[in-house]
Amino acid sequence: MDKRHVGGAVRTLTHRINRAIDNIPAVKENERLTGIRIWILNFLFRNESADVFQRDVEAEFGVSRATATVLLQSMEQDGLIRRVPVARDARLKKIELTEYAREVRRRLQAQLERAEKQLVKGFSQEELAAFFDYVDRFLRNMEEFV
Repeated sequence: MDKRHVGGAVRTLTHRINRAIDNIPAVKENERLTGIRIWILNFLFRNESADVFQRDVEAEFGVSRATATVLLQSMEQDGLIRRVPVARDARLKKIELTEYAREVRRRLQAQLERAEKQLVKGFSQEELAAFFDYVDRFLRNMEEFV
């Protein structure tokens, strides 16, 4: 039986991906960008046609309400996002990207695409589909554990 552990392998892969992202020139030039902020911005851009709220960020990244609050507050203070009250419920605030975030994305896009291509090099579409299926199953398994 293989002595490797899934959790350890995922942690190592995550560490290497984060190191690669931290070394992207556009990220190195901008101290406001961190790995998690880039992931959140990417999530917001992918879902730009829908209203996105803090609870969506919490669910997407598996973070607590407190962690999401701190992240989003700091992103708002740094001009990457703004939180706008929704007409139907003033307590509810949707997250909107700023023009500054769009500028950051333009500078990052090609570099992130190149990093993603390197990451999936040598994998077929079927293998990638299986990988995402496995990740989804791991996540569901951990929901039962926590």
